[in-house]
Amino acid sequence: MYQFTQALNVLIPLVYGISLGLYITYFLIKNPTLGKLASRFLLLGILLHIMFFGSKWAHFKYFPIADSFASLSMLALSIALIYYILEKIVKEGRTGIFFLSIIFMFQLISSMFIRSGPITNQLLSDPKFGIHTTFTLLGISSLAISALYGLMYIMLAKEIKSHRFGAIYDGLPSLETIETMARNATAVGIILLGFGIFMGHLWAYKVLGYFFKPDPKIIATDIAWLVYIAGWVIVKIKNLHGLRIGIISFVGFFLFFVTIILINFLSATFHKFI
Repeated sequence: MYQFTQALNVLIPLVYGISLGLYITYFLIKNPTLGKLASRFLLLGILLHIMFFGSKWAHFKYFPIADSFASLSMLALSIALIYYILEKIVKEGRTGIFFLSIIFMFQLISSMFIRSGPITNQLLSDPKFGIHTTFTLLGISSLAISALYGLMYIMLAKEIKSHRFGAIYDGLPSLETIETMARNATAVGIILLGFGIFMGHLWAYKVLGYFFKPDPKIIATDIAWLVYIAGWVIVKIKNLHGLRIGIISFVGFFLFFVTIILINFLSATFHKFI
């Protein structure tokens, strides 16, 4: 089993790299056949990735995010899975080049430095903790995808406004399509992150005896989720759209991401191993 997981650890970034190369070619020459092939290699990478984590869980008997590099791999898988679903729903793959660049980079770094060994934290052996972590990472990944769509919208809108119709204009889908994908990713992110947060608090209450722990990362994540909900309601009520949606998506996630990074480096946190 160990040799099998090691082989997958090498194969996964290779498959994602092939998918990235196909998405780059599709972005440049717009051949639909290449787009379909890129999507199929992405799906293959996702399936191999799921097998990788499943085999590690079966072999080591704990949720396989024992260090930061394993968490980075799980984040790559989450982004890949959410993006693949969105691509199939909207039937638009020209943005794949941006997401596969991130997925490939994350997984390559993880595959180079990830460690495999005995359990390092007893919490990882509880399946409820795995459910909490999985849905939380899926939610954060969805919000990250929404932020990247927001950045694409800003870049494309800027090119159109300045009448510079270059590679970004030629390669990206319409502003309306990008906005739709950003909205869908945000909605999915709010739901998944909310469920992950709820499962985390419920798990803490059943296992540790308290529903809420004043941990900096927990507080920041809970507040960020509430802010996203409030922002979603405001957008719906005021019928905001266009460039403002792009700016809100990108800036909102950027601030959340920077906050989590600072908490990891500057304060003691219960989630330090994630």
